[in-house]
Amino acid sequence: MLFSLTQSTHINRILPQEVYIWQKKWVASLKPAIEQTTPYITGWRFLAGEYEPDGQVIYSVISFEWLQQSHLPLTAVFRFDRLRPLPSIDEILSLIQKSSVYQNNHIRNIELDLDWPTAKLNLYIALLKSLREKLPKNIQLNITMIPDWLRSPQFPELSEQVPYLVLQVHSVDNPQTGLFNPKNAIAYIHKMNRLSHHPFYVALPTYGLKIQTSSTGRIYAIEGENNFKSGQFGKELYSDPQQIRKLIQELQQNTPAHLQGIIWFRLPISKDQRNWSKDTWIAMLCHHPLNGKIITQEIPAPNNPGTIQLILVNKGNITLPLPKIVPLRCPTADGFYPYQLTINAHNKYELSLTQQTAPLNTNQQRAIGWMRCN
Repeated sequence: MLFSLTQSTHINRILPQEVYIWQKKWVASLKPAIEQTTPYITGWRFLAGEYEPDGQVIYSVISFEWLQQSHLPLTAVFRFDRLRPLPSIDEILSLIQKSSVYQNNHIRNIELDLDWPTAKLNLYIALLKSLREKLPKNIQLNITMIPDWLRSPQFPELSEQVPYLVLQVHSVDNPQTGLFNPKNAIAYIHKMNRLSHHPFYVALPTYGLKIQTSSTGRIYAIEGENNFKSGQFGKELYSDPQQIRKLIQELQQNTPAHLQGIIWFRLPISKDQRNWSKDTWIAMLCHHPLNGKIITQEIPAPNNPGTIQLILVNKGNITLPLPKIVPLRCPTADGFYPYQLTINAHNKYELSLTQQTAPLNTNQQRAIGWMRCN
């Protein structure tokens, strides 16, 4: 347990769970993921449109029938890339009103995902007031927020502009603290509960990223589902299911008075290699035990008699980092990236991890080397 929160209900309860769908083009593997997730959640949030850094407007291609079959509340999210200038009210209105989710599907729950600078929250307050005046009265508008906004003396007034906020406690701003820091997250939730008397949700991560940094530590490239074209270089960040489970248990045992629930970012699908697997995802949603176990399998090399392939296999139901050391029982051996052959202090041969790459998902396997025992 991390620590208790002030202004908490102090009762055990299962927090409601919603999920973000963040694909711009919905692929076939989304359908079974939606069907398998539906029984355990209370609502869907989906990327409906966004302004990209070059100013181009992109609207997601959405299979609405998949969502409608779930009979759950829907929230359309409109995103503004943090690398472009701050949007005007006309740009925001245009992005929303020209979207098919607004015109054809009549979605009335709207969420803005906009990393507004903390120093300019007064402008964001004015913008939200104008939006409320220009959007129809039956539109419910909420916003996502970053923890840094909690430092601003204008934050309480900002929270008054919308029915609720979504507090994001995951980011890649600081590679040293990782994608998700549970101590920081619980502190942000605690502060949010104290500063605002309005309802809020907390967004928790399921995904991983690969980043590249300069010699000064500045991030200059981020990769999600695919590898860098430059190959092996880069640092892997991923959300540890066990850390997040502990946070949820704390929130359930001492629920902040204004916390309404959890929103997961983002829905895992089979082709997303830097997200939780189906096993991890369902276990987390259902509050089932999380168990991790990586074993080393020895398989005869098919085209090289006498040579044994070494394969790591994840037999648990959670994503795990690669083991730092893999003991060997034969002296003739070598490793595949990111492993290399070493000898420990007891003169035993082993494969040592040279760089932590993408973690091993459930039911995944990875060849790490070979050995020969003649």
